[in-house]
Amino acid sequence: MVALPLRRPSERSGEDVDIILTRLREVKAFQRFPPPLLLQICACAFYECLEKGITLFRQGDIGTSWYAVLSGSLDVKVSETANHQDAVTICTLGIGTAFGESILDNTPRHATIVSRETSELLRIEQREFKTLWEKYRQSLAALLAPPYGAMESGSNNDRLTDKDNMNSDSANKAHNKIPSEKLQRAGKVLRNAILSRAPHMIRDRKYHLKTYRQCCVGTELVDWLVLQSACVLTRSHAVGMWQALLEEGVLNHVDQELGFYDKYLFYRFLDDEEEDTPLPSEEEKRESEEELPETILFLAQIGPDALLRMILRKSPGQRTGDDLEIIYDELLHIKALAHLSNTVKRELASVVIFESHAKAGTVLFNQGEEGTSWYIILKGSVNVVIYGKVLYRQIRCVRIDHTCTEMQR
Repeated sequence: MVALPLRRPSERSGEDVDIILTRLREVKAFQRFPPPLLLQICACAFYECLEKGITLFRQGDIGTSWYAVLSGSLDVKVSETANHQDAVTICTLGIGTAFGESILDNTPRHATIVSRETSELLRIEQREFKTLWEKYRQSLAALLAPPYGAMESGSNNDRLTDKDNMNSDSANKAHNKIPSEKLQRAGKVLRNAILSRAPHMIRDRKYHLKTYRQCCVGTELVDWLVLQSACVLTRSHAVGMWQALLEEGVLNHVDQELGFYDKYLFYRFLDDEEEDTPLPSEEEKRESEEELPETILFLAQIGPDALLRMILRKSPGQRTGDDLEIIYDELLHIKALAHLSNTVKRELASVVIFESHAKAGTVLFNQGEEGTSWYIILKGSVNVVIYGKVLYRQIRCVRIDHTCTEMQR
């Protein structure tokens, strides 16, 4: 492991920057950063080494710095009262995660951070981080730990009443929601780039005597994306990238199917849903060409999660061997399952079911009810309440129904 120079940023030599750059490239999460961002981090970041049990900052403090974990791990603790002794650990931050984005809007820290073991951190002060954030928001956001501000208690007025139908209902709503600004722009950039580089891909197509206006073929979209950048690692990776756009309604199957597949299926960009949509101007094409590398990098970062969600939405009986391998690989990285044998993890891969609860305050189940499922949290947080007291807050999750628990015995 390369030792980092302890000089202040203003005192660093070119050799110092090279040493820091080498160390950053040893951390997998930083390997996807564009070289200019890595170099700027090397030039402005401070190095900190914390022994076990050191409090980096407390909940309620006004932050002045952003941090990224180079080695070790840190506990995230939240208190429901002003007494820090009541704080409960809700998660642990490992190598490659980052935190402290509250400095962007000068809000108080949402949690207390304590080193779980000897840990090395990079620290970037507020002014420099804001500058980097404005220019490299997408790359930096990929490192952030779950947003602690989303962990506030919500009302319990909303109750999940039909768990069996929840997956299909929530997925159908995805086609009606307003896409996020990032993904809407990503879809526009890709559409404009296709119209500029391969305009034959978006055209009217006939199938079984029916004409589908201004659509693309799934296989051709995968072919095209794989050829655009080395960061698109496999065809499955490309499928996940297109799936991320489909989940937001930026790309849609012509018959409103819910998944993106590397097959002869027709998909249409949101901009082509309306008839007589104008073609992009030369200026729009030029802008899209400039934005294309960063857009593909952004989608490459979120594509694997979208692919996993799509696979987990399938009923267990519909999953392919490749699907099971992707789920199994994800289970290998879940710390809470580390004690299970690989055989059990492979069996889990065949039965877990995806759930997504977008609205804060949704009640998953009530105290006293008979349990029917076991859960693993993939993203987000839930409140655990007993007689009105929040014990800990650890929401995307996977579920295992009671009919599948025989394998665990």
